[in-house]
Amino acid sequence: MKTNKIFESKSCIAALFLIFSVAVSLLMKFLQTGDAFHPSVIVPIIAIFLTTLSIALSALYLIKKIEKFDLLKTKKLIFPSLLAFYVIAFIAANVAVILSVFVWFLLNGSDLSMFWQQMMENELMFANEKFAVGLLIFTIILFFILWQKSVNKEYRLREENLKFRYQNLKSHLNPHFLFNTLNDLSEIVHTDADGAERYIIRLSEIYRYVLANEETDYVPLSSEIDFVKSYFWLQSERGGDKCNLKIDLNGIDRWRVIPVSVQMLVENSIKHNSISSTNPLNITLTIEDDYLVVSNNIQRRSLPGETHRTGLKNLRERTKLLTKKDIVVIENSATFIVKIPLLAN
Repeated sequence: MKTNKIFESKSCIAALFLIFSVAVSLLMKFLQTGDAFHPSVIVPIIAIFLTTLSIALSALYLIKKIEKFDLLKTKKLIFPSLLAFYVIAFIAANVAVILSVFVWFLLNGSDLSMFWQQMMENELMFANEKFAVGLLIFTIILFFILWQKSVNKEYRLREENLKFRYQNLKSHLNPHFLFNTLNDLSEIVHTDADGAERYIIRLSEIYRYVLANEETDYVPLSSEIDFVKSYFWLQSERGGDKCNLKIDLNGIDRWRVIPVSVQMLVENSIKHNSISSTNPLNITLTIEDDYLVVSNNIQRRSLPGETHRTGLKNLRERTKLLTKKDIVVIENSATFIVKIPLLAN
């Protein structure tokens, strides 16, 4: 489906440039000879079509390539990339002129021995003089387009980072969460000193991880899973065996992930489902291709004034900006599944 869309898009671009080339060539030939349909009109049609199409496709490729980079990398690569673009476009224009004139020589039955003399004295003069100025102007415009895209992306990324950090701190440091954990700790500190010490260690690991990775885009997947285990351990201490977490991750050391993303999904599973000894919640973490999959059985409970999609929406936006991939959400009557894109180390 995606391949078809790309093919249709390129075909549409080619059709538009062909129409443009024919229209401009007919006008040029009319102004030159008074006959818009003079047989030699084939020369500018081919030359303009090949030149504009190659330049347009090269520019689109360059835009898509550079928009994946951050601002720092864009600064390093934008001038070499534009220089390469200018050189390639200039060569493409010369090749297009040569091919178009060669086709005209063949169709007209002209003496091919005069071909290169004709090229050097007439047609290539246009490509090497007037076209060079126009291409330079286009390259400058392309520079501003690329730069604006990069700056806008950097701005959006920073904005999303600030949102995400705020959501993380709000989620993990809100008074309700802290009250519950400290309340549990106060109950066991007098009866189980060793248990209280383990509780404090796990709690400190959670806060240390969140604060340490507040400004980090990616962390090793193994670190995120250790964080999830610490968080889940605290939940298990409070809820007993009403919630189960199964982790089956092969090749975990190969991957990186956005910090707190997996924990957020585990937390959402616990937060938005009814849990009891008779109906335990089962959460599973697996890896499929280059996605980490978080799934749980659905035992939905309503939370007045809240939507379970808010945190997922924020995570989706951040993931899209950082990885250029979408989070995959699959929901049926029995199971809720979220797939997060992973990045290779």
